[in-house]
Amino acid sequence: MAAALDELRAKDRFHELEVAYCRGIDRRDPELLRSIFFPDATVVHGYMNEGSAEDWVLWILEDFATKYEMTTHYLLNEWYRVDGDRAEGETHRLSYHRFDNSSRELIAASRTFNRYERRNGQWRIVYREVIRDWIHERPVDKALYEGAFAMEISQPGPHDRSYQALSMFGRGPLQ
Repeated sequence: MAAALDELRAKDRFHELEVAYCRGIDRRDPELLRSIFFPDATVVHGYMNEGSAEDWVLWILEDFATKYEMTTHYLLNEWYRVDGDRAEGETHRLSYHRFDNSSRELIAASRTFNRYERRNGQWRIVYREVIRDWIHERPVDKALYEGAFAMEISQPGPHDRSYQALSMFGRGPLQ
């Protein structure tokens, strides 16, 4: 019974790491992104970037994400296997990217292949590889953001509405 409970806790932590990845990118929070990886982790982000997790955080926030007015990442299917202090997982993701000039948007599907380790009681990612399933680009229909569908628009960085609405979701590392 204890082993089954330990495995469920591990899988819950992997889910938390994955949603922290999404929030970290979309809110442009480097400390949150760093906290999901061990310092010696490797990230292979398709053909676009490969290296240490620290190099990836700098690349995603200082190079890649700067091309977009906003991004939104959605976590879909999750599948994990746990073996003691090691685990592996495959996750599916949809991502939305609106270009800075607000005239075009991309919607893409990808999968991540992750290896996790538990060190000193803490689960984090030690290896992440991202592959693309499909991608679609289209013009932005600005009329959809007005009238009956008008709402506040998500913002990258610390000015997003979630920081005012949710006091328990501050910026910084995952606890």
